[in-house]
Amino acid sequence: MSSADPPTPDPAPPAPEPQPAPGGPAAAATAPEHAPSTRERWDAILNEADSLPGRVVEFLTGALILIVCGIYVVDREISSGHLAALEPLQPALQTVETLITVVFLIEYFVRWWASGSWRYPLRPLAIVDLIACLPLFFPQKSLQFVRILRMFRVLRLLRLVQSRKFFFGEVTLDHLLVLRIMFTIFCLVFITGGFVYELERDVNGEQFPSLFDAFYFAIVTLTTVGFGDQSPVTAGGRLATACMILLGVLVIPWQLTNLARHLVTVSNKKDTMCKGCGLKYHDHDASHCKACGRLIFQEYDG
Repeated sequence: MSSADPPTPDPAPPAPEPQPAPGGPAAAATAPEHAPSTRERWDAILNEADSLPGRVVEFLTGALILIVCGIYVVDREISSGHLAALEPLQPALQTVETLITVVFLIEYFVRWWASGSWRYPLRPLAIVDLIACLPLFFPQKSLQFVRILRMFRVLRLLRLVQSRKFFFGEVTLDHLLVLRIMFTIFCLVFITGGFVYELERDVNGEQFPSLFDAFYFAIVTLTTVGFGDQSPVTAGGRLATACMILLGVLVIPWQLTNLARHLVTVSNKKDTMCKGCGLKYHDHDASHCKACGRLIFQEYDG
């Protein structure tokens, strides 16, 4: 008699796959990005022109700086008698200037808070912002020290030429370099001319009767032309003139050299943008981006 085969046991059910624990790598990969805090949002608005609020802040800041510099020029011309017809408006202009300075002071503290660093006042642009606010703490506008401080507010425009992004869009690097040169010339003429005028107007009023005569002297001196029709007599005026000459032969040619070097470099490159990193200019025979290594496609003549 044959013996029966033993029954085959059923296969064990497969073990369940381990589920990722809550908060594990899978959850981290699908978790939403950290939302920026209020301080980070304000920092982006004040320092970047990518968004509409940032462009509005940039435009308003530049407009207020130009207005306050224009008020300074008109105020000095009224004081010199060249715009005597506008003398009744002088108190109103000074009130507007004070209000704008208060806005600058509030902006300074907001920037400090948004930066999240106690070292913010040591940054060069923060020092310029603080200088622009100092006249607010000296009610006597007639002080020569206060009048000189008012001229340095024009340096606040330096923020507008730090990057290629402006409130009206993005400019090329060529245009940015040209804007920096124009900004440098404008600031040098405005500050040095105003500085000489404030030092010379009381003792050398015949040669510097108005602020625009001082601007003319600054342009002639910065370009190292030197017609000789005007000359300062005070020690401070002569020191300022010496600084003008040095700045005219050092700063402006240095910036022009940077512009020329960039134009020569661009002329030897082909205007092709890499889709990986955004680098625009590449060698004519390049097949890969030298920044990120991605394959690029260029059109060849012939």
